[in-house]
Amino acid sequence: MDIFYYWQKLESNLKNRELGYFGSNNSKLTEVAERLPKRIWVFKTPRGMKGSIQLMGSLLVCEEPRVAIKTDYPNVVYYDLFSPESVIYTDSNTPERIAEVSGYFQYRFHTAFSANFQGDSGLQALESNVVRGLESIVAGWDKVQMLEKVEEREKVQPINPFNQQTR
Repeated sequence: MDIFYYWQKLESNLKNRELGYFGSNNSKLTEVAERLPKRIWVFKTPRGMKGSIQLMGSLLVCEEPRVAIKTDYPNVVYYDLFSPESVIYTDSNTPERIAEVSGYFQYRFHTAFSANFQGDSGLQALESNVVRGLESIVAGWDKVQMLEKVEEREKVQPINPFNQQTR
């Protein structure tokens, strides 16, 4: 099981180095995290393309924060931004790829599309059959390790650089 997460502020979070976790006031995040997901697949609506989604990346979930985090959110899921498995897709913004990903999810998450991914709609559990299909879609896509997209990434340091455990 993985997590579908609608992350409209990806670019600003990368720029401001607000990384390593997703937080929410809603308990749905904790409920999904209790199912022990492996990855968080992050999506956004491409500019000017309401009703479509763009797959931005795939992030490896971890049990504890890998960077110092300050948040007031009661419900938090951490991801390992240092892992080679935490990637950003560099060519996911083509019309063909947006259409392919949107088509793959429109039937499965009709209610989320209708709600424009607001609130609970922006967070969904991805069952293994859906994950396998998504993995096959992105198999040949270009990607980079997440830190390559972070501005001033040398300022992003692990809490304990010797602790490299991931789930």
